[in-house]
Amino acid sequence: MSKTYLQEKITGTEGQVVMINGQGNAEAQSKDFGLKPRLSISVESGAVVTVSGNGETLTQTSSGAVLNFDLSGYGTYTAVATKSGKTSNTATVKVDTVQIYEAELTFFPATITVTVPSGSTVTCTKGGVTQTKTSTGTAVFTVTETGTYALKATLDGQEAEDTATITSNGQSVSVTLAYVHIYGVQWDGSSSTVWSRTDESANFTNPVPAVNNGTGSSPFDNLMPWSGMVKSTDSAAGVLVSIPKFWYKWTRSGATMKLQIADKAVDGFSVSPAHQDRGDGSGERDMVYVGRYHCHTSNYKSQSGGKPKASITRSSARSSIHNLGSTIWQFDFAMLWTIYMLYLVEFADWNTQKTIGYGCGNNSGTENMGATDSMQYHTGTAKSSRSTYGVGCQYRWIEDLWGNVYDWVDGVYFSSSTIYGIKKPSSYSDTSGGTKIGTRPTSSGYISAWGTPTASGFEWALYPSAVVGSESTYITDYCNYYSSGVVLFCGGNYNQYQDRGLFYLNGNGSASNSSANFGCRLQKLP
Repeated sequence: MSKTYLQEKITGTEGQVVMINGQGNAEAQSKDFGLKPRLSISVESGAVVTVSGNGETLTQTSSGAVLNFDLSGYGTYTAVATKSGKTSNTATVKVDTVQIYEAELTFFPATITVTVPSGSTVTCTKGGVTQTKTSTGTAVFTVTETGTYALKATLDGQEAEDTATITSNGQSVSVTLAYVHIYGVQWDGSSSTVWSRTDESANFTNPVPAVNNGTGSSPFDNLMPWSGMVKSTDSAAGVLVSIPKFWYKWTRSGATMKLQIADKAVDGFSVSPAHQDRGDGSGERDMVYVGRYHCHTSNYKSQSGGKPKASITRSSARSSIHNLGSTIWQFDFAMLWTIYMLYLVEFADWNTQKTIGYGCGNNSGTENMGATDSMQYHTGTAKSSRSTYGVGCQYRWIEDLWGNVYDWVDGVYFSSSTIYGIKKPSSYSDTSGGTKIGTRPTSSGYISAWGTPTASGFEWALYPSAVVGSESTYITDYCNYYSSGVVLFCGGNYNQYQDRGLFYLNGNGSASNSSANFGCRLQKLP
């Protein structure tokens, strides 16, 4: 946009011929001769130009290169052109004296450059009009109007989608389409609880969980699989939280552990533990579900408004939960590690009581479930601060993973220091039929390192290998061992401890063990 003081005669609205020699005398001469400010628009022939402002709307059709509009007064004016269904850029000018203001209206083109693997078929669509190109590493589209364009790439059955928004003439927008998104974290094995972020999440900020039922945020909120973790109600099982299938990879180098999660299949990655083929004839599952609450004392459902079922053995909980339906089973080791992985990549910190909330309970007994029902955000604590103990912590809508009662963990059992795993739910057992997946420490303590599973198909089934940490270093949670212990429970109960976060593991119980602080949780494997 420019403005010009005339150095030649122009004709006023009443026919007077005047000389405008500069801004200093322009206003005075306009009063003497009735001149008006002028907006001079450069635009291609055939365009309909509309000028609006100061309470007036003026329209002309261009038959050449320039259109002149005499304006009635001062103020802010806008100019826009249309031609053959296309709209130009919009010019805005502040008119504050008598002079010629100049603007240019053009009908694009703008460009959208899509970076995507070579050989991909790429489409660019808006308003029912689609352009198609084959990528040579990039695909460049020329577009002729403002708005949002849908971009899609396909290659060997893979698909990737995004959008590009054009707001002005001549704009150049670049978009990268990825068939697989990978997010990662790495822990160096030191006493620090914090992981470093890698891959596409390398520059992500840490999530901010809710406090006191407030709001929260996470850079993973719109990313799969985390965004697919939502609440639903099942008539047989109660309130569930869905978990979409993902792909994971562990990489070990000395004490260093790297975990990566991908939203699609990729070479070198394995299907998430809870979704993998469990040998039950259902193959890989695209979606699994976990109970939002502990099992209810009256009916074993995942249900708010009553106390959790307690004082029950693992085998009794197993059969009672499965009585709810053919696809409903007790929470297992594969589901536990599925949640572990999602938490670790999102929060990059072993210490869940620090990052989300102390959890646990009232230090005296079980309480009604549903303390998080008023929470508007999926992760955080209903308490007044993260360092306030009590029921009402949740991760991605799953309530009290470390509070109110412990949860029995199925699909794993011990024989002294040996760990056995079972993937097929109908084969769950406390003492037999499992696959040897590793060994565990023969003493109790704060977890400081994790073993590497030795059995194919159980690469996810990590168990502590060293217990020399503390409540503020390494993993920050405790692992219990008794040589006679055969069953596992996890999380926290109603007692207030700083070693009872998400990663607390207790393998010291016999198959007949039950207690007022032992509960259970269900899962659905459709």
